[in-house]
Amino acid sequence: MLAGAFIVEVYLSETSVSGDGFIAELTADETTAIAAGAAFLLSLVLRSRTPVVPLALAFVVLALLGQGAVDTISTLLLGLALMAYSVGAWMGGRGAQIGALGIGALAGLAVLRTGVAPIEARDIAGPVLVLFAPWLVGVLVRGVRVRRGDPRVASGHGDMGRGRSAAAASLDHDAVRELRQIVERSMSTVILEARNARRSMRDDPRATDRSLSDIENAGTEALEETQRLTSLLLSPDGARPTELGPGLADVEFLAEEVTKAGLPVDTNVTGRPLPLTPDLDAVAYRVVHESLMAALDGARDATASVMIRFTPDALEIEISDDGVAAGDGAQQTAALEAVRKDVAALGGTLDAGPREGRGYWVLAQLPYEPDWS
Repeated sequence: MLAGAFIVEVYLSETSVSGDGFIAELTADETTAIAAGAAFLLSLVLRSRTPVVPLALAFVVLALLGQGAVDTISTLLLGLALMAYSVGAWMGGRGAQIGALGIGALAGLAVLRTGVAPIEARDIAGPVLVLFAPWLVGVLVRGVRVRRGDPRVASGHGDMGRGRSAAAASLDHDAVRELRQIVERSMSTVILEARNARRSMRDDPRATDRSLSDIENAGTEALEETQRLTSLLLSPDGARPTELGPGLADVEFLAEEVTKAGLPVDTNVTGRPLPLTPDLDAVAYRVVHESLMAALDGARDATASVMIRFTPDALEIEISDDGVAAGDGAQQTAALEAVRKDVAALGGTLDAGPREGRGYWVLAQLPYEPDWS
């Protein structure tokens, strides 16, 4: 139905699907472009068994069609949204990671093929809305099916009549955890890059700054919603999830991204690293994350350092920067209030304040017993 509607829409609306292609060597005539679009839409019949096929054909379609034409073809947009939903709903395990990366790459291709320079917020919002929103809905639906023991999301479609094994349930649970980590890292990068761009474009019109602020706010909201939804998936009985998100193992990645955003960060670990409980690991990461975000927003011409110390009975985390504060330090203090409560809930303390001369420091002490489980 979609393929037929696509052909009718192209001819009735007199919309040209050929023209200057995104890749010059793949420039196609009208007939070839229409055939590629129809083939992609026809491939959606495979969306529940092999969703990677429509995903791959989507790349072919966007590469062949004339620049910008896809934005005016509603049936093709609907097909892309259905494909993205199917990738989230039916691809599990390692396939879920491939699907997530594929959706991200496809969104990037959709943005680049518009041929618009410079790229503005509205040029990014369209592909994100059409691809990422249905994909996230699909991920949520898959999680619900997993919890209900739907045999269609067991280890494979060959087990349709056998129900869901404990091993398959474990694999799906691990897949959701890995998928959340991918999404959180991706969205953190978007937020940091937006902040970096806003600071480096101070001489541009105010509209540019507002657009980049919108990107940052949208990315922050998406990150928070992803954390909330996937936490529910990992704790269907309403209990506190056993894994709360990124931990100290992700600090190096965070430091690299913050460095790219304009605040060079040096990290050091002393003592003998010991296994931490999920709660403690997550709170320790939040201390570092919120401190670096506050320094990135509140300091100018700064460098930062992160010191993680494993002592016999406590985990100590010290973050400091040597920047000139943009204000009186109130922004840094406000950013740490929420994480201070989490630290206190674990029996720890968090102190912070301006350094002598210039800069800001944060010191968290978290008592712990090694988790050898």
